[in-house]
Amino acid sequence: MSSSVAVSTHLDDVVFSCFGVLGPDTTLVTVLAGIPPPDVLGDWDEEGAATSSRDRVIERRAEDVRALAPTGCTVVHLDFPDSQYWSGLDPPTPLELADALRPLLEDADAVFVPAGIHNTDHKLVRDAAVAVRPTATFYADLPYALHPDLGGFHVPPDASRSGRVRRDAQLDEQTAAAKIEACLCYSTQLRQLTETFGSFLNARNLGLEVFWAFP
Repeated sequence: MSSSVAVSTHLDDVVFSCFGVLGPDTTLVTVLAGIPPPDVLGDWDEEGAATSSRDRVIERRAEDVRALAPTGCTVVHLDFPDSQYWSGLDPPTPLELADALRPLLEDADAVFVPAGIHNTDHKLVRDAAVAVRPTATFYADLPYALHPDLGGFHVPPDASRSGRVRRDAQLDEQTAAAKIEACLCYSTQLRQLTETFGSFLNARNLGLEVFWAFP
């Protein structure tokens, strides 16, 4: 039986970006899912009305489990902190991330990693994953790849995808509806994301998933 691993930078990225690859034979690994110390309040969390980042991450982990339960995939949360918590800490290095990902990625038949569109955290995780699996398939980071001013998908050229071929996957109506239901589970994040990217929680914006894979 084939197996795949989808690598998520934060607690929601894969569901927004490549929900269609998820299933009982998939493991979803979220890299920056570490629970910060009790006295930390990150700027993104504070903007989202949190009073404790520790409580917020615990809440976000629970959201992630609820969102993914219908897919039947295996959920793994690594303990590296999100970049909003790096002040006063030693941020994880690409080597540390690669070492943690190695046992999860080495034997998988397929690996999906973020393309790193418009997000430095995503690029950090992408580079760490590719250090372990150089032939990994990239997925377009949503909603970052959506450009409200251009009316939808706008994927900038990126030399790091060199040699890979773009492949578009249009979700069927049932899968798109299931994806939107899963996205709605991330209630702690939706207000800020829609303020930034507009009303993207619909099949028009989320029904198309874009990948880059080697031929």
